[in-house]
Amino acid sequence: MVREPRANMLVLFESCKDVEKYIAEDSVSILGLDEGFFELCKDTLAQIEEEVAIIPRHVITVDRRSLRLAIKHQRRFKLTTFKPCDTQSARVLAKIRKNIVLLVSPDTIKYVDEAQINFLKESHIRKFLEVALGEFIKLLLLPSTKPLNMSKVFDRLGDVIERALKFDIGVTVAGAVENYPKCLFTNHIDVLLFSMGFSKRERRMILEVYPLELLKTWLGEK
Repeated sequence: MVREPRANMLVLFESCKDVEKYIAEDSVSILGLDEGFFELCKDTLAQIEEEVAIIPRHVITVDRRSLRLAIKHQRRFKLTTFKPCDTQSARVLAKIRKNIVLLVSPDTIKYVDEAQINFLKESHIRKFLEVALGEFIKLLLLPSTKPLNMSKVFDRLGDVIERALKFDIGVTVAGAVENYPKCLFTNHIDVLLFSMGFSKRERRMILEVYPLELLKTWLGEK
């Protein structure tokens, strides 16, 4: 069976063998793994026969004080996403003349918002958003979460994604919630995006087109 070229930019695992199980169950072709886990399981990953690009991921939390140093020491051999902790660091990341991936999570959406998309649009260098969709779903599992608040959060997230797509800002999605099998598969992500009102074309851009572009950009093929 032909595998659909879908991407899940971050999934968490406890066992190296679990990666094989996940790949067998999901229609994934680009899979992001935590950098430490990737190094631990390199031998197992090398034996996987499916045509899947498995990439090491590195998420860096930055603020206005640590940003410059983090960018300077960004590791080329690991695909890095920056998680800004304030508005200033988010703005600098949008304007800097480097290919940058910005994390959209419940913690960062106040900084990586619709206004931030305008800065990304004006950038001279290609920028990407990585939506930590699993982190948003995790909020639903908390007993203290109020349905009305979550509705507002997802409305805001939908607005950010919609505006990014409008201006052709690359959008990718990470499905990590907890360790496998408690994670979002690409089919789950597709259904969630559909429930948020995104068309088949928009979902294809998020799950297939933009992740492939990001991968090629990271590898220096674009």
